[in-house]
Amino acid sequence: MRKSKWIAAIAGAVAIALGGAGLAVGDYVYTSGTKVPCAVNQDALDNFPDNFRTATYNSGPFRGSGWNKWVQHDLSNWWLVGVPFEEQKIEVASGIELSAWWIHAEDPRNKKTVIVTHGIGASKKGYNTLLPTSMLVKSGLNVLLVDMRDSGESTCTDGRHSAGQEESSDLAVIADYLVSEKRVPVGSIGMFGVSGGAIATSLLPAKTDKVSAFAMEGTIFDFNAAATKEVEYQGFPGFLWQLAIASAQLLHGVNLVETDVKDSIQKAGSRPMLILHGDNDQRLEYQSSVDFYEYAKSVGVDISLERFEGADHTEGMLLETDRYASLLGDFFIQNLK
Repeated sequence: MRKSKWIAAIAGAVAIALGGAGLAVGDYVYTSGTKVPCAVNQDALDNFPDNFRTATYNSGPFRGSGWNKWVQHDLSNWWLVGVPFEEQKIEVASGIELSAWWIHAEDPRNKKTVIVTHGIGASKKGYNTLLPTSMLVKSGLNVLLVDMRDSGESTCTDGRHSAGQEESSDLAVIADYLVSEKRVPVGSIGMFGVSGGAIATSLLPAKTDKVSAFAMEGTIFDFNAAATKEVEYQGFPGFLWQLAIASAQLLHGVNLVETDVKDSIQKAGSRPMLILHGDNDQRLEYQSSVDFYEYAKSVGVDISLERFEGADHTEGMLLETDRYASLLGDFFIQNLK
């Protein structure tokens, strides 16, 4: 009897030690793999709506030599020269402010407004956020271009992203701000997210009824599969993602899976969705958008998926700029009041 108790005690101690080690490893993966700069990237510091350029060599949104052909690509036709933009600081939670640019449509009577946000590790000054912003403004829409928390010029809370969970909650507050402060009618607000911003956008239908149309540059459907791939992209073994989820919850109080993508799709109801995605995306697999689209169709959501052949991560807007602009602008013009 004593021997069995002794064995059980040793087994318990080993389990605790292994559990503690697992949490420690998971914490390292979580804190390293979700780290964001809390700043504007150096090569985007001089970017503004009226003058912006692509990222520099080996600093683009996807890896490898495929990016470098876009360095110094001429985007001047899309600069919003002479179009005023206003600095905004919007409180979304106690002590947390998001930095934004408010850009008016040419026609002041037009209330159709799109919230635009960037990808993980980027900011509102990134070319692949400013370019679609220009597309929307040139289509006659108002744009509120937002830095998410822990990014760009917004408040730095912990220097980590939460896989769209906290970010989507902030965007719901931004929609409230547009209604209360900018007098934008409910029904006239859309949301466009790029990459990581698209992930936050995909969760937004579950958090607000004030946004009436959702467009995404790439997105995810199976969160665990996508997160595992992202962990691998960051240089860690993919299976460690499950430890990272546990660590985030137990050690930091952050639930990375609190709002489910499927649930959010269902809550979109009659509100339309658009996905724009390159089929050669190294960061967010194109198949994930296909799965998202097929599930949304199966539950009756009005959704479209536009494929950009041969395009890597966010590259579709460079490869087929005019088509991208037409699809994006028409979607919001047709679906906002």
